[in-house]
Amino acid sequence: MGNTATKFIVTAQGQREAVLLDLASYRRLLRRLEDLEDALTLDRAEDSSRKLLSYQRVRKRLKRAGKL
Repeated sequence: MGNTATKFIVTAQGQREAVLLDLASYRRLLRRLEDLEDALTLDRAEDSSRKLLSYQRVRKRLKRAGKL
């Protein structure tokens, strides 16, 4: 993967301002964030829903409506 040392952009005063990531680490981070967003969305849906429908039932409804 190459050099994995953390790299920072610092201000003239020496304060850390930003972090530099290699592309592989950046892509992994994005995937993890997307997974977390999906999990949060599901969690919220379960909390707010009276009843969850199975994937097969939703698929049948979408087919009947001509959306698949």
